Amino acid sequence: MSGKSEFLFDKVSEYDLVFIDVVGEPSPQLLRAKVRRVYSCGKCFDDFSLCSEIDFVQASMAWGNMALAVGDQAFLFLSTISGRLYEDCWHGHMVVEEIEGDLYAIFQHKEMWLNEDMPPLLRENSRPDPKNSHTTAVRFDAVESYLLSLIEKAGR
Repeated sequence: MSGKSEFLFDKVSEYDLVFIDVVGEPSPQLLRAKVRRVYSCGKCFDDFSLCSEIDFVQASMAWGNMALAVGDQAFLFLSTISGRLYEDCWHGHMVVEEIEGDLYAIFQHKEMWLNEDMPPLLRENSRPDPKNSHTTAVRFDAVESYLLSLIEKAGR
């Protein structure tokens, strides 16, 4: 696959990627999170953001977008608009959950393991999400490795 056609390449190119714990909801659609890891920076983060708390406007729940909630851990794509942090408006996060003792990132894509257009690393490490039939669980380490490879390809 060429760089621009790779799954999630546009998100990695256009947004900063962080791993967060959602710790509060100061007001509707505004979440507070502790930054656990900064994967890419330069759009709205710097290396000093690690372990700091941030407030961001989460994407709306329209058209199948799933909302983050206090207590969630997630990979999160963020940008800055007029000095405020905003989640990417379309599937801007992947919640991370423990399933049978292992960590998985939850993708809002059905049956990724059957889709030949999905990257092999993600496809081979995916399984049904036991909570939702319309989502797929992919092993955390595979998702992290895949995202890091995209960040490198994007020159970030």
